[in-house]
Amino acid sequence: MSLRAPDGPARGRLRRRGGAAARRLLVAAALIAASCARPSSEQGGGAAGAIAALAENEIVLAPGGVPARSSGEPPASPAPRVGAAGDAQVARAAGDAQVARGAEDAQVARAAEDAQVARAAGDAQVARALQRSPVRALRLTGKPTDGRFEAILAFGAGVEAAAPREVKVKLAPAQKKAPLAFRRPVAFYRLARALGAHVVPAATARRIGIGELAALIGREPNGRKLLRRFAVMNDGTVDALVLAPAPGPPGPRWVSSRRRSVRFDDAPELDVWARWARARSPARGERASILRDYLEVLALDYLAGNGLRKEIVIDVSAGALSLEANASAFPLHVKAHELDRQLDRLVEAARFPRALRDALARFGPEQAAAALRPGGIEDELVPPRALVELEERRQALLSLIEAKIADRGEDAVLSL
Repeated sequence: MSLRAPDGPARGRLRRRGGAAARRLLVAAALIAASCARPSSEQGGGAAGAIAALAENEIVLAPGGVPARSSGEPPASPAPRVGAAGDAQVARAAGDAQVARGAEDAQVARAAEDAQVARAAGDAQVARALQRSPVRALRLTGKPTDGRFEAILAFGAGVEAAAPREVKVKLAPAQKKAPLAFRRPVAFYRLARALGAHVVPAATARRIGIGELAALIGREPNGRKLLRRFAVMNDGTVDALVLAPAPGPPGPRWVSSRRRSVRFDDAPELDVWARWARARSPARGERASILRDYLEVLALDYLAGNGLRKEIVIDVSAGALSLEANASAFPLHVKAHELDRQLDRLVEAARFPRALRDALARFGPEQAAAALRPGGIEDELVPPRALVELEERRQALLSLIEAKIADRGEDAVLSL
């Protein structure tokens, strides 16, 4: 079977501006495909001898043929021919087994898809709670010029027969110097949710009245200066980015104290995770959950053109990773070689999560538009050009994974 990297429309898309990073992945895919399509003359002598021996045995033991015998051995009687009824029975048994395997695979795929749908529904519910729950208090964190707050929200307020649950989240009102900056983290979260990724905390935008903000931060020493920096809309409201403290629903991870940040550039943990990813089988000391999250981090940053990742948060108690600073996702322009860190590690990886490959295959232009431009041009989180580049990178990443599968087999590559 001839194996090759995708060409045609995919290659044409990569010739356009902004496709330099994706071309590198297609080149890697082509090299992998070429490595498993060598002519038989390049194979080792041992393999050729084994094939010849198998061919000789097939000829000797062919139905109706006469087995080979040594000199002096009496001729053997011809092997009895299998009747048509027996052939049909064998064919039916083989067909039944194939149908059973197909049904089992379909059942596993449906279960995985149902789990992803349920997780997406839970994430959407958390995002709605962040958007609608009343704000009880605000406390300034970091530098006053950053305008970032720790907010206390009353989850479940207004729901009958349920007491409100106070949770701490992050809140950042839009400022005049960058009134639309909140859209990029929201877009990154929606991309992760659409792909079923586990590493991005829920993020949403909500509008808060300037009067409510003034009452909440009135006791802050620099409260008046902060209010003057906010980008107030014509209706007297301010757009604010609201971030959950950790991925998933409210629970132990939201209040975990065993969390630490590591630099994406030179942290020794990154080298360990990269070594795990390069191994074709589980490495010594490997943690599958961390490795899966690590590959999700690389894939999401690559798809979103985020080559400026500075840190990753490690939740030690949960054995998981988290991406909490995503303001550099979906930049207006991706500079040459800006995605090299993600690309090099993705090309070197030998194993990938099956759920990630399946999600990439389903996530076409229509799904991307629904996730990142839910309300049309008025509510677009990213410009149209970003959707084009996202599709180019998706096809390139999917081609890389498929080339590795063609080389080593689906079960070996999609083993996470």
